[in-house]
Amino acid sequence: MPVDEHHIEYALDKAGYPGTLETSWVPRPLEHSLMRMVPALRRTLRREPVRLHRRSLVRHLAPDIMRSYDLTVGTMPSVLAAHDAFFRRVDCAAACRIDSRTSAVVGREFGCLHSFRNAAKVDARRIYHLPTSHHQALRQILELEEAAFPGVCRSTFDKGEFQSGRLDDKLEEIALADRIVCPSAFVRQTLLDAGVADARIAVNPFGCEPSWIEEKRRPAGGIFLFVGNVSARKGAHRLLAAWKKLQAWRSHRLILVGDMHLSASFLNDYKGMYEHRPRMPREDLRDLYLSADALVLPALAEGFALVILEALSCGTPVLASLNSGAGGFLEDDKTARLFNAQDDDSLVTALDWALSHPSELEVLGQAGRVKAASHSWGRFERETVAVLRSVLV
Repeated sequence: MPVDEHHIEYALDKAGYPGTLETSWVPRPLEHSLMRMVPALRRTLRREPVRLHRRSLVRHLAPDIMRSYDLTVGTMPSVLAAHDAFFRRVDCAAACRIDSRTSAVVGREFGCLHSFRNAAKVDARRIYHLPTSHHQALRQILELEEAAFPGVCRSTFDKGEFQSGRLDDKLEEIALADRIVCPSAFVRQTLLDAGVADARIAVNPFGCEPSWIEEKRRPAGGIFLFVGNVSARKGAHRLLAAWKKLQAWRSHRLILVGDMHLSASFLNDYKGMYEHRPRMPREDLRDLYLSADALVLPALAEGFALVILEALSCGTPVLASLNSGAGGFLEDDKTARLFNAQDDDSLVTALDWALSHPSELEVLGQAGRVKAASHSWGRFERETVAVLRSVLV
């Protein structure tokens, strides 16, 4: 469960809505604490505990087991197909619990088709959480990128992502939804472009980390961060090209944090110009934000990159593309430095300014932190409840 899904549940729980959270295996608080005491598990534990008081937690372990089997044995044609099957199994298990007593179902993209179908049969409301852009816009963006950078990143250009059957399922999910909740103006626009009525769309940006806002910054000087899957979809390849063009590696450090997806042949041209670190626990990542000069995210198509909100919470200046979710949320030159996605000149200009204006960059980070303080997860939860109530009415 992504962190935004956790907070949707917390919103329903605090508002006193009875019901169940149907998910794959997630640790309970005690299990999470015990697992973190084992160093090997702490480094690999990526699932946060769910703390519910009024609502029930139903964990389905079989989908996890089956996905591990699919990925190990290779029973699925691709990793994406294995993940889709994983979500479908959770969805089917959840759909069986829907009956005449069900008032509403909140579902996530590619993971709620069967639940929505059953909800429609009993006239229960359907709230669709769409954290990414509409596939029609995404396909156009990725086709342009693949033509410009063939072979740079196999995971970004997975042909199975746009198979007709898979897209038919998503279109049916959208059609069945009474309300579509998305995190950014960018996602909203892709829905409008695809013909979805504006009245069916609600924009609810994710929340920042309130406990991080009070942390003292300790910039070591000269560290620029990229956080997330190091892939073409996130724009990591364009960032490396801009970094090399500016010869920034001679005076600054570029640290790429996340799973590496760029091809070895592409990376050969950038040896010694960057540092790569695998995924890390959130508290370690927080410390890295606090010591960084800036976060750079030239994402091609992102619903709302949580790393932007994490960086803002730490007072770390943000340089991001308009397609990262930052557009419409942050103001250019006031709370962040924004640039057009898939525009190398725009990226180079923003990066060059950040490298040569450290004092102004620090002021930008301070303004971003003020913005973060006004957009907590508590606000996200309140907006979530407001959307649910409007749909139920």
